[in-house]
Amino acid sequence: MKLRKARNSDVPQIRNLINSMAMRTDQDYQHGHMLARSLTELYEHIRDYTVLVEETEHGERVVGCCALESQWSGLAELKAMAIDDSVQGHGWGRNIVESVLAECEDLGVDCVYLLTNKMEFFEHLGFKPINMNELPMRVWSECTNCPKYEVACDEVAMTYGGKHPRQVRIPAVGAHASPAARAALGVLPVLNNSSSNGHSNGVGRLMNSDGYSPPFRPHPDE
Repeated sequence: MKLRKARNSDVPQIRNLINSMAMRTDQDYQHGHMLARSLTELYEHIRDYTVLVEETEHGERVVGCCALESQWSGLAELKAMAIDDSVQGHGWGRNIVESVLAECEDLGVDCVYLLTNKMEFFEHLGFKPINMNELPMRVWSECTNCPKYEVACDEVAMTYGGKHPRQVRIPAVGAHASPAARAALGVLPVLNNSSSNGHSNGVGRLMNSDGYSPPFRPHPDE
């Protein structure tokens, strides 16, 4: 058994492993253990993946995978972590996560986050829950393509070591844009959205969440 960077030829096996896990459900929420991945996405991001392989008489068999995707300044997402049932319980989940995290220094990444409904597992690996609203807006682009979005999201945000991502503000228009350009985009002065008690009133939030609880957890009777 060994860990190595994924190759283009590994994609079909990686997809089968991930999507078999995605089809599984828990009795409480009836949601998959992870998100399914398409062939297109896997081929485009194969450089992000590390795989666990075992030697067989027919060649290498992929029995685990995990990806580290750079998403913003100093920020990367740990995603698509899956270990086949046949090798679970031997520490390979920890090993593959640690192998992926070891890439951070070379990439210049100082904050690694993940979205998960398996908090207990990742807490043992040093991840801590954070307010989802601290993540840059760029992060939520993938959420809009997720079948759970605004329907049954049961994931929370965690970062390695509880590190907080850098806060980067992106202007809607350039600093020297004309007043007409600003008016055309409806750009308004930045207002303080905090209430008198110092907490955000929620205006402008992308997701209906307090930042720590799953944003769209269904009612237990539904």
